[in-house]
Amino acid sequence: MNWITISWPMLAAASLSLGLIELRIGLAHRSLARFVFSLGAILMAAFSGLELAFMRAQSVAEAAALLPWMDAVMGAVVASLTAFIWVYFGTGRKWLALAPPILFAVGICADLIPGLDMTYRSITGIRTVQTFGGASFSVLEGVSNPWNAFAYLGGLALLVFVVDASVRLWRSGGRRRALIVGGCVTLFTLTASIQSALVDLGIARIPYLFSWAFLAILVAMMSELNTDVLAATKVAAELKESERRMDLASVAAKMGMWAWDIGHDTLWATRRARMLLGLSESAALNLEHFTNALHPDDRESRRLALRGALSSTDEYEVEYRVPLADGKVRWISSRGRVERDAEGKPLIMRGVVLDITHRKQVELQAEQDRSALWHMGRVSMLGQMSASIAHQLNQPLAAILGNAEAAQQILRQEHVDLREMQEICDDIVRQDQRAAGVIRRLSALFKRREMQLERVDLHALLAETVDLIQADLMTDRIILTNKLTTGLHTIHGDRVQLQQVLLNLIMNAADAMRGVPIVLRQLMISTEATDNEIRVLVVDHGPGIAPEHLTKVFEPFWSAKPKGMGIGLAICQSIVVAHHGTLTAANNPDGGATFSIAFPTHRAA
Repeated sequence: MNWITISWPMLAAASLSLGLIELRIGLAHRSLARFVFSLGAILMAAFSGLELAFMRAQSVAEAAALLPWMDAVMGAVVASLTAFIWVYFGTGRKWLALAPPILFAVGICADLIPGLDMTYRSITGIRTVQTFGGASFSVLEGVSNPWNAFAYLGGLALLVFVVDASVRLWRSGGRRRALIVGGCVTLFTLTASIQSALVDLGIARIPYLFSWAFLAILVAMMSELNTDVLAATKVAAELKESERRMDLASVAAKMGMWAWDIGHDTLWATRRARMLLGLSESAALNLEHFTNALHPDDRESRRLALRGALSSTDEYEVEYRVPLADGKVRWISSRGRVERDAEGKPLIMRGVVLDITHRKQVELQAEQDRSALWHMGRVSMLGQMSASIAHQLNQPLAAILGNAEAAQQILRQEHVDLREMQEICDDIVRQDQRAAGVIRRLSALFKRREMQLERVDLHALLAETVDLIQADLMTDRIILTNKLTTGLHTIHGDRVQLQQVLLNLIMNAADAMRGVPIVLRQLMISTEATDNEIRVLVVDHGPGIAPEHLTKVFEPFWSAKPKGMGIGLAICQSIVVAHHGTLTAANNPDGGATFSIAFPTHRAA
């Protein structure tokens, strides 16, 4: 065993090993430059094997059979190195990049002609040459082929292309890469070309050293790989430290961070985020794992919010519940943003999760308190409506009594008129239903309950509300007029709460006109509809609101009435706001005040 037998397999193994490493990196990171270089390194490993077999050939036929394969593989190496420099540097000239593989391919065409070879026009024999260290190798003897000049021209074109690309890269700031990679590829091309020319001309009695020349490129790429590994190690350490800091910050802020790789469906989350969502600290996560952690009733709303964020530029924002092991639930607020590529395709969504359980509990308590206040306002208002309530009930009860007495008189007669009795009974039923309706409406106002959304016909609700308070208006000698818009939309809201608002505004308007002359006691209720909103207006002809009080009328516990509690208008405003509307007050030019309720049309049912 000699140095040739030992070194060429070692060079082939080195090329193959680095080629496989670069192939793995190229495929994992989708790096075309790494992938192309890996092909060149693997091809060079194959060339080293062919080169060693050529040096160990025992006959002309055996050596001649290897020559076309060596030419083809070397041509592929030249093409891969050219492509690698073109992609890795990104600074070469296209026509120079095309020249090396084209020229070499022209030379290889000689291998396709029977009886010819790119190196030899004719082979006359084979002999064994002794070299230093006691090693020997086989050498073919014959007449040189002019086609071999194309191979050398290809090498020269590769040399010019690499030098030009390296100079351009150096000028653009990539000096290290230009010096190491460009310099080593230049050294390989120059050394391999000169050494093979000396061997072909018979000046040097040594084997071809392409494999040894390629060692310079291997050293350069190992240096690049080592630099990348060190940089990746540094970045990994920095990322780990950054993750610790983010984790500490998220714990301090009581929130967790997450990132969803949309293409690979992998979910990264900090320990805090995993804890809030009840997920394992180490298990791999995807969207399905995250969805299964949510309350079943909240999964659809989360899905809709996610779909909206992916299909538009809106931010992802949703609240949901996470069931806990002890049977309780944790309320989570999640916000995020989608990162897209140049074509607008979603790549990654990043966001945060925050425990809002305490806030939800406070909101629930506030809602309960608000409901209690609204109920108290209705009870207080119904006390002021005692005359109207008595009138509403007295009318049907008096009618029922009158019909019953008439029926008794008829039954005492000898001949009973059954038709008349039927009419009396029908009237009794109608009056009973009327009284029951009054009691039912009053019961709804007295009853304390949560908001119940339904379709509400504003005109029907106005008629029902006026019917409840008509007796009080008649007692105060107030003339009520209506100006209602036809074809008005229904509103999606709570019927009882909306009626409470209307009752409050009508009663306040009546109170405001008690001190003015009877001829001026006119109350008008009107409705209007535009493209953007639906309005209900309550207009009185009282003294109006003092200008300095206009900004205070809706403040809780402020009242212009001597015995007022100051909660009626505050309750009205809170109810209207809960229905996504606005309540405003303004003085009329001819006296009095107008209270306007406006609901946006998108809330119309």
